[in-house]
Amino acid sequence: MKYLLLSIIAISIFGTIMIPNAFSEDEEKLVVLETESGILIIKFFPVDAPRTMSNFLELVDSGYYDGTLFHRVINSFMIQGGDPNTRLSMENINMDASKWGTGGPGYSIAAEFNTIEHDRGIVSMARSAHPDSAGSQFFIVHQDSNFLDGEYTVFGRIITETSFETLDRIANLKTGDRDIPLDISKAVIYKAVSVPVSIAVPYLSGQYGVPNYEIQYAIINKVCMPDGSGCTDYRPDRMITQSIMENVNTSSEAQGGGCLIATAAFGSEMAPQVQFLRELRDNTVLQTESGTSFMTGFNQFYYSFSPVIADYERENTVFKEAVKITLTPLLTSLALLQYADIDSESEMLGYGIGVILLNIGMYFVAPAVLIMKIRKRI
Repeated sequence: MKYLLLSIIAISIFGTIMIPNAFSEDEEKLVVLETESGILIIKFFPVDAPRTMSNFLELVDSGYYDGTLFHRVINSFMIQGGDPNTRLSMENINMDASKWGTGGPGYSIAAEFNTIEHDRGIVSMARSAHPDSAGSQFFIVHQDSNFLDGEYTVFGRIITETSFETLDRIANLKTGDRDIPLDISKAVIYKAVSVPVSIAVPYLSGQYGVPNYEIQYAIINKVCMPDGSGCTDYRPDRMITQSIMENVNTSSEAQGGGCLIATAAFGSEMAPQVQFLRELRDNTVLQTESGTSFMTGFNQFYYSFSPVIADYERENTVFKEAVKITLTPLLTSLALLQYADIDSESEMLGYGIGVILLNIGMYFVAPAVLIMKIRKRI
């Protein structure tokens, strides 16, 4: 009898550690993505994106992500996965990479845009031009990419130093056409599993060797210094962008910041044009390596001064109107890209340089010529 009881206890403990999905569906869970490059542990933001979190967990528990790839890898930007078209199998050994990035679960979910910034380690849903077109594809931010804020549904973040090391390994993979890793074996998600928080410490430590303290502190939203000097509370950086303001109380404008262009256009006839340019950026410019590199550098420069100007626009309506009038030629010139058929890096560079030169002519050359003519007449 004694040995029988010991056996039952041992089996119970084993089951607790090895079968995490057997727990209550209502219990908070983490997700582990197992790859050749290491593991990625995801913690969710259930308050900010409850439907997106539930959809992701359902796909994980169904085995949907098993065998899929991180098919789009852009160093210093993000890694993207979750497309069933990339699933490796014996029946699908000669995969058509031209379809990678277009697959989904056969349905879409409503966007849950929120104020969490797209900082390093953030997990967000990929989508097409329509806001409510996300399904299964997601991306993990490699380096801060705040130009994405408010336009994609942030629903989680990776935790533990182990996860960030894995993120760096995948982001540093060499890539070819369309940012596809040359060694796809390093980018395969072999298995995705959900783990109840109540057993996360023994499970992650026993299965993957993650230090207990890293898991314990991450679960209670603490961030500890690698040198052991101390821990601080984790709070995701949040912002108020103009595209979010339509869905939050107008009093949130007092929090400030944001995009000066969107702030100037908000509530005016220019607002649809700004939204179109966002979609053009996401679906055209960011689909090329040169376009992504340009946008990364441009946004670092742009957001160094944009929030200050946006705040002043909210305080002074005359200044806001002046900014809007000043930006009209710029937005009109950028809209010309919708008529361009961009299929290569060289075309992206050609059209981009052309638009830049056009704006230099409008904002600098033309006024200089006009001033010179006026001075001559005087």
